[in-house]
Amino acid sequence: MKKYTLYIIVLFFVFACGRKAKTESNELLAFCGASLTNVISELAENYEKENAVDIQLNFASSGTLARQIEHGAQPAVYISANEKWVDYLIQLDLLVPETKQMVAGNSLVVVVPLDSPIDSISFQSNLPELFSGRLAMGDPKHVPAGDYAQQAINNAGYADELKARILPTKDVRSALMVVELGEVEMGIVYKTDALKSEKVKIVSEVPDSLYSPVGFYASVLKTKNNKQTLGFYEYLSSPEAKVIWLKHGFKFE
Repeated sequence: MKKYTLYIIVLFFVFACGRKAKTESNELLAFCGASLTNVISELAENYEKENAVDIQLNFASSGTLARQIEHGAQPAVYISANEKWVDYLIQLDLLVPETKQMVAGNSLVVVVPLDSPIDSISFQSNLPELFSGRLAMGDPKHVPAGDYAQQAINNAGYADELKARILPTKDVRSALMVVELGEVEMGIVYKTDALKSEKVKIVSEVPDSLYSPVGFYASVLKTKNNKQTLGFYEYLSSPEAKVIWLKHGFKFE
C-alpha cells in the first residue's frame, strides 16, 4: 500500500512539473512603450486566439525598458517608441540587428483639459503666451514622446521661455493623465493617446516639420530568437495587424 501511494505521489509531481514546463515554454514576454498599451494589448489578444502562446506584456517608457534589458531583463520582443533605444541595445549585442523593423508611425498633438476655454491654437503662434503654469510631456531623457516634444519646442524657438515651465513625466501616458486631472493647463502627447481619452481635447497638431518622424520599432532579443518569438514578431507587421494599428490611430508612411 505504501509503495502504491508513493507511486501515485511520484506520478503527480511528474505530471505537475510537465504541465509547468509546457506552460512556461508557451509564454512570451514583450516589453512595449507605454503609448502602445491599447494597440499591443489587442494585437496580443488576437494572436493568442490563433496560436498556442500566452503573451505577457510589460508597458513603460522605452528608455526605462531598454535599461531593464541592459541590466538582465529577458523579454522575447522589445517594441520601442523610437529607433534610438533599439540601436542602443543592438550596440550592446542584446538584440538581433536584422530584426529591427518599424511597425507603425505616430504624430504629436497639443492637448488641454476638456473643460478648458481653449479650443484651437497654432503651435507656432507664441505658444508660451497661450497658457500659464506648466506644460506636461514625457521626460526627454528617457521618454521618446518627450524627446520629440522637446525637439518641436526647440525648433519653434520656445526653449528658453518654456525651460522652467515643463513638467517631465515618467512616460507619455502620465503626461496625458496630469492634463486629464487638470493639474496642468496643457500637454504635448501622441495623437493616438489623445484620441483614446475622453477627458482632454486636441487643440493643435504639432507640425511634423519640427521633430523627427515618430516610428515604433520592434526587435527580437538574441537569447529569445526562436520560432515562437519570431511568429509574434512577424505578426506585428502583418496585414491583419496593420488593420488594428490603423484602428488605433497609428499611421504608415
